[in-house]
Amino acid sequence: GEYDFGGASGGGGCSSPSADGGNAALNNLARSFPETKVIQLGSFRIGIIGGHQVVPWGEMSALAMVRRRLNVDVLVCGWRRKTGVVEYEGGYYIFPGSITGAYSAHDPKVNPSFLLLAVQGTNIVCYVYELINGEVDVSKTEFSKEQ
Repeated sequence: GEYDFGGASGGGGCSSPSADGGNAALNNLARSFPETKVIQLGSFRIGIIGGHQVVPWGEMSALAMVRRRLNVDVLVCGWRRKTGVVEYEGGYYIFPGSITGAYSAHDPKVNPSFLLLAVQGTNIVCYVYELINGEVDVSKTEFSKEQ
């Protein structure tokens, strides 16, 4: 197959600059990315956010307000380290988790994960890949948009 778009949201992280400025280039790169990004894939408008800017963090009603403000069908939010797809108030919310499985103060047991979206017209198939106890677990969620 062929891929039309690749993206990432959250989980990469940037630490604060060290005394010798060793992370300065990385921090400058992080600041150059927009807070939100909206793309069109098939008939879907998809919003991508880091998630740190939504307060209270991880609250579905706050995420729903962002989804409506961006006028998107699907909101990809990278702040939450738990992987999953949630349908809430007429929209879809995708949480890719952390590709590195990096520690989180909110959940010390984070499994490395990533997802792939297969968009074809009015249908999306979301494949979530998660490393659990040394084994790769793949789950699939399908959803569609009415025309």
